[in-house]
Amino acid sequence: MEQRVNVKFCFKLGKMATETHEMLVKVYGMEAVSKKCVFEWFKRFRDGKEDVEDEPRSGRPPTSTTPDNMERVRRMLADDRRLSLRMIAEKLRISLDSVSNIIHEHLQKRKKKVYAFPTLRRSSNALQLCFERYRKKSVLTVSSRCEKCIVTNGDYFECQ
Repeated sequence: MEQRVNVKFCFKLGKMATETHEMLVKVYGMEAVSKKCVFEWFKRFRDGKEDVEDEPRSGRPPTSTTPDNMERVRRMLADDRRLSLRMIAEKLRISLDSVSNIIHEHLQKRKKKVYAFPTLRRSSNALQLCFERYRKKSVLTVSSRCEKCIVTNGDYFECQ
């Protein structure tokens, strides 16, 4: 706001937009508004608009990323981490972009890479399969990869 008043002052003095921007940079440094912004304000003042306030914007405020929706998404993910963005969006009746924004920006959740192997009947076979699958690799690689193996309910996963 302060810089807009200064831009208006320079405009009234008859200064050029480029000169005004240089003066703002000299005073405000990195905090100075862009040259494009100065030119836009000069155009407004030339068109007879004297107010330095922002004009009211059209459109409605965002309604999807409310604290209520954030909590609902958090609870849904806590209940079932396998839900897709589309499933959550359909259930909450909000856009995919809003769901993605809530999950990634507000809840700070990221997708983890998980590689699934065929279902195994016994966990003792899981380790054997791991060694067979990676036997061509060095012993160190095989052992470190097998340490990352997880067996749950007969399903075998390797996590990174």
